[in-house]
Amino acid sequence: MNTIKAKRVPFFAALLVILTALVGVSEAAAPITVAQLAGPWQIAVSGNTGCGVTSLLYNGKLDNTGKSTGTLTFSSAGCGLTTTTQTFNILSMSGNGAGTAGLTCGDGCGWIFTFQVSRNKQVINLVDVSDGGANVLAGTAMKQTVTP
Repeated sequence: MNTIKAKRVPFFAALLVILTALVGVSEAAAPITVAQLAGPWQIAVSGNTGCGVTSLLYNGKLDNTGKSTGTLTFSSAGCGLTTTTQTFNILSMSGNGAGTAGLTCGDGCGWIFTFQVSRNKQVINLVDVSDGGANVLAGTAMKQTVTP
């Protein structure tokens, strides 16, 4: 009788490991959608722009389609300190959270960022690699907590 019980323990342990692995696979496969990113975001980006070394801070609220209008404050070596109303829009995104987004900085001014959303949908890493080196910007967007 002890032999039969001893054989069942490894079988059930192996079954538990397989079931746990399958649950993990199904969770990892859940796609990230633009609508899940809706809400207030703060984006901090720094690097080199047409104004020289620059730091940017954007605060805006993404809607369900990935569009936002908000406040962009930037400080640069060549253009000084400026605060203006601009847009941040998700241009494309795959189910794994990778995509492109645009941030405007005025008439004929803006950047295209390649980004990756974290699995918990609270952080976005951004880097501008679209124009061959004229703009070298990278930063992070954080979803802001809404307080009642």
